[in-house]
Amino acid sequence: MNDNIVWDNNAATYESEIFNVFQSDKKGIIKEYLNKHANKNAFAIDFGCGIGNALSLLSPRFKNILAVDISQKCIDKANDLGFDNVRFQKIDLAQNSVNLPEADFLICCNVAISGNNQRNYRILRNAMSCVKKGGTALFVVPSFESMSLSTWKLVDWYHRENVSIGDIPKSELQHIDAKFEKNLQKGIVNIQDAPTKHYRFPEFFSIFNSDEWKIESIEKVEYDWDTELESPPKWIRDPYPWDWLVEVKRK
Repeated sequence: MNDNIVWDNNAATYESEIFNVFQSDKKGIIKEYLNKHANKNAFAIDFGCGIGNALSLLSPRFKNILAVDISQKCIDKANDLGFDNVRFQKIDLAQNSVNLPEADFLICCNVAISGNNQRNYRILRNAMSCVKKGGTALFVVPSFESMSLSTWKLVDWYHRENVSIGDIPKSELQHIDAKFEKNLQKGIVNIQDAPTKHYRFPEFFSIFNSDEWKIESIEKVEYDWDTELESPPKWIRDPYPWDWLVEVKRK
């Protein structure tokens, strides 16, 4: 099924089914970086805007924002938010190239996460092509290391309740089932039956560091444990699950 059809179908239930990174960001890390790059004279792009969860943060901090997405139904919901300095454009972010104006700042939050790495890497490449020299792009992506931590915490939880790993319900550990081994090698994890790309820390240096781009910082965007585990016990605390935030600057 085409991505635009998938996200059009998800638009009606987006709030209840799609994880809201901005709302769940435990320490407000994304907001800190938006404050760092805020400029009332600057132009920003929300690359993969969905239903507009980032727009309430972007609109007051930049002069003009272009919000782009593959789903017209998601765009329609985002447009209903009524931000005067935001315009929208429907576009396949994973096509071979995109024809968009260059921005001073770009954010791409959990967009390049499909089960197809060729599409994921094209999305990242296309996003980077939309940033001016001297401009900054902010990427938020799922963490492979965090997924491993969550799996270990789950197994430990069952162990404390005298349940061996062989007796854990298969549905709880389907993402590390042997039949998904090839996907895991590519960083693709089965999350609720949806193949989802997760990024390892070293991967960023092959993706973002180049003659044209420089990684400025890599941070953890942490979430509470109830975003990963259902009714987690109080003893499961830090380290918390996280997404990676990567700040890259165009030289």
